[in-house]
Order: sequence, then C-alpha cells, then structure tokens
Amino acid sequence: TLYELSSLISEPGSPRQPVHPDNPHQDIPPLLTCFVALQDITPNMGPTNFIPGSHTAEAHAAFDIDVPSRDNLLRSCHNVVALLQAGDASLFDSRTLHCGGANKGEEGSDKTRALVYISFRNPRATEPIGNVGSIMSDIEPMTIRDLRSKLIAAEKNRRDTLDSGSLDVVDPFDEEQAAERGDALVQLKLGNRYYLGEGGVQSDPEKAAHYFQLASDGGLAHASFNLGVCHYEGRGVPRRDLDRALELFALAAEGGHPGAKEAHAEVMDMLVESGREC
Repeated sequence: TLYELSSLISEPGSPRQPVHPDNPHQDIPPLLTCFVALQDITPNMGPTNFIPGSHTAEAHAAFDIDVPSRDNLLRSCHNVVALLQAGDASLFDSRTLHCGGANKGEEGSDKTRALVYISFRNPRATEPIGNVGSIMSDIEPMTIRDLRSKLIAAEKNRRDTLDSGSLDVVDPFDEEQAAERGDALVQLKLGNRYYLGEGGVQSDPEKAAHYFQLASDGGLAHASFNLGVCHYEGRGVPRRDLDRALELFALAAEGGHPGAKEAHAEVMDMLVESGREC
C-alpha cells in the first residue's frame, strides 16, 4: 500500500548525505521506493549513489558492526550514480545502502535537485521498519494496482478533454506496449520471461529470441548474450548457428557482459575442433 508520497529537495551548497539504508535489515523487503527526477540531474547536482547488492543481512552486519568494518565495506563495493533525466525514475529496495551526493552548484544558481518519491509498504513484511510514512491518516490506502487504475483513468480523461478519440490510450504498465515502443530494458525483461516461462506466461522461445534481438539492437550486452545462447542451443531460432552465436558473444563481450568472453572462447574452440577456420 502507498506509504510515502513526498519530495526531496537539494539546494546548491547542500552537503552529501551519510550512506544509509532507509530501513534496518529484515528478510522481506519492507518498502519499495521510486525516485522520479523533475529535471535533468548532472553530477554537480548531487545525484543519489546506490550500492547494488547491499540489501543483504551480510552487508548490513558489516555496515553496522563498527566504523572500520563500515569503511572497508564501502571501499570494496561498487556504486551506481543515478544520473537521471527529467521524468526518469529509479526503483529500489529500501534496505539498499545509498546516499544523496553533495550539490556543488553555487548558491542562487538553477542547480536545485528535485525528486518526487513514492514508497509502497510490502504487506508481507510485518516487522517494524523504523520510519513513519508521510501519508496523512485521512487519505484512503492505495495499492499499486489501485494507482495503476487511477493513472489509466486519468490518461483516458486527458484524452477525452483533448477530444482526440482517434488516439490510443497507452497503459503505462503495459510492458508489451513499452517493448514495441523501443524500451530495450523492457524488451530484455520480456525476453527473459518468455525464455524461462515465468511471470505468468508460458515458455515461448521464439518470442524470447524476438525480444532479445530487439534489446540487442538497442545496445544491451545482456540481450546480445542471451540471443547468443538461443543460437548456441538452437532454441527459439530456425536452427543451431554457432557462427551467429560467436558474433553475439563477441558483441556482448564488447558491451561488458561478464560471461561473454568465456562463452566466445568455448564456441571458438568448438568451431576449431570441427575443422572450421575462425
């Protein structure tokens, strides 16, 4: 259910936040939070830094035990900087370690960083979460499904107001629509879903390969790797094609996929052993 709906404002000259989780660790994520940028966020505006994988009990134990342990953890962890453009969003588990950076803009400049944030309480998480939601008590509780319905209704009303019945209403949660509009991350997500037969769909390797191809064309190394696996296995494609798999693993390796070089070498060895020149 909706737990917080507010804004974060960082004025020029604001210091960096300490690294922190929004909630103490518990086994089930208590909150999912979404930050939405109201303007393009540049490095000098103090974007949020996230530490991926720091939602775990092990990471929290190392973070909480003492200052030297905390410093060692932070030095050894990879971080991601949320350089969002206006309208972009970052969605994260509230147990994840993160902090807002220092806003290095000069006072009086137009470098104020403004985010709208929305948090949803996980009904399966029953432990105390350490902070009180900002939603006033007289506001009716709302689930993500309720919010979706309201957004779709608002979009329909907007189209009606514009008296433009020829335009289709876009469901902002329709991943098939988003994929066809060119969202490479959604294309990759759908490819994985159809490949594995998860998320309420039956396994459909041909659809999976289709979405992997779209996402690969969009520049996602992980999609190139997955499409390479399809050609390596002959799954979702007309036939097994090691030459095409080799090309895709090379493309994924160029894009930084961690397992692509090993996969490329394995296919290269197979082709050499079969008498092919590569």
